[in-house]
Amino acid sequence: MISESSHPVPSPTTRKLLRRPRSIVASTVLLALWWAYTLAVDVALLAEVGGAGNWLALAVCTVAVGAVLRGLWYGGSFAWRVMHWFAAPVAAAFLIGIGGLLFFGPLLEVLRSDETGLAVAAAMTCSLSALLASGLLVRTRPARAWCGR
Repeated sequence: MISESSHPVPSPTTRKLLRRPRSIVASTVLLALWWAYTLAVDVALLAEVGGAGNWLALAVCTVAVGAVLRGLWYGGSFAWRVMHWFAAPVAAAFLIGIGGLLFFGPLLEVLRSDETGLAVAAAMTCSLSALLASGLLVRTRPARAWCGR
């Protein structure tokens, strides 16, 4: 028939019958862990600073991350695009920044070299590494297929 596509595209109901790829599961878990760490740090900082606007911004970001997590879990193409274009590049940029801070910070006497400063840098590095891995995992072939890309 002329109206049929030469490349069959799985319908949304067919895609739900497919098994969720491990890369999507891992990416979702890593993104959730990154946000849990970020949320904990933000709540600790906002407890000291306060401000209704700051709390509102945190609530809006939490809703946005929740929407991305849900979309990624259920195969949404918009969530895939957010992870593809945001997570990996932003995490890579921040990791490069932390590397620069760890390298040049002690030289410029900007970074404290005590245990607290290094522990914070290590926690940030682990958190951003999880975000980077989450952004890279959605670029795999099974993840792209799951999200209809």
